[in-house]
Amino acid sequence: MSEFARALGERVRAARQAKVPKAFSLERLGRRSRVHWTYIGQIERGEANPSIVVLARIAHALEVDLAELVAGLPEPPPGKDPDE
Repeated sequence: MSEFARALGERVRAARQAKVPKAFSLERLGRRSRVHWTYIGQIERGEANPSIVVLARIAHALEVDLAELVAGLPEPPPGKDPDE
């Protein structure tokens, strides 16, 4: 698990748990975002690298700005060199 994925997952979890009047369950967030709740759990645990579309759906469902979820995150892990 990368530091980037772990930090992103923590932010998603914190935003979900901060929902008022009570924290959203993974299932409720899944229904609202149209992202399967088990995948959201993987994101929160830092086990998945969601696409920007998935993150946008989650942010919209949580009523937070997508930029807030990603601002100041650690550097993402390096990708493959396309020339190799």
